[in-house]
Amino acid sequence: MKSSTMFALFGVVGGWITLNEPLWAQTATRQTTASAVVQSRNLSPLEQSLKAAGSAGKFTFIVFSKEDNAAARQMLGTVETGVAERHEQAVVVTARANDPAEQPLVQHFGIARAPMPLTVAVAPNGAITGVFAKTISDEHISAAIVTPTMMKCMKSLQNEQLVFVLVSASDKAAVPNGVKSLQSDPQFKDRISFTSLRVDDPQEMRFISQMKIDPLRVEGPYAVLIAPPGVMVGHFDSASTPAQIAAAIHKSGQCCDDPNCKHAAAPAQQAVKSNSTRKN
Repeated sequence: MKSSTMFALFGVVGGWITLNEPLWAQTATRQTTASAVVQSRNLSPLEQSLKAAGSAGKFTFIVFSKEDNAAARQMLGTVETGVAERHEQAVVVTARANDPAEQPLVQHFGIARAPMPLTVAVAPNGAITGVFAKTISDEHISAAIVTPTMMKCMKSLQNEQLVFVLVSASDKAAVPNGVKSLQSDPQFKDRISFTSLRVDDPQEMRFISQMKIDPLRVEGPYAVLIAPPGVMVGHFDSASTPAQIAAAIHKSGQCCDDPNCKHAAAPAQQAVKSNSTRKN
């Protein structure tokens, strides 16, 4: 069975955009660690807007254009209308993709050659949750405002991490022993990240559905593994062994970044669950 890319971005230009920490965070870090002789540059207007929205816990919809034309005005109008209906969750800002002051962010987002107009949706934590070229709809805006756990996962995936989502019926999510053991595997140990959610969290119902989790089957340690760019590798429980989890990662073609890897050359597939893994 082929796997699904759960976080497919609508209208992404050139595939997924890989980010590290937000550019404004990088600037702040440089400023605090650099010597007094080296002065950090000032934040651009767009960087300031992103920083303010992130501090307020809101998504930012950036409408990029290179000129004022009908297409740019139409996209901006759609975004403004959609965001107005979700003003507690999001803000909208505009930017010229050819503005010299905004080139660091344009390069950071990888949109220098993207068709315009274009909207980039950025989560409070800096993760890109949507890139929409030329046209956008209200459904796109709704989809880009992801759940809290999805937001965390997308940030880790854009940092090329393998993400284990620990699922639990309580606030104390446990890590399956097989996953713990995998953390010592040299091939994976530096690429693993964790996040958790309660299976009864109403905010996460959309994400739970996308991960195909049956809440009634979550008993004891339970984890869903997602690999870049958003491939669901499989569901694993207390009976899953490190070898089985590693085999599932290899089978999905998400084991490494080596283009010559025989696993990477194969199409990504849904991990075949053994009898010891939960089957939803």
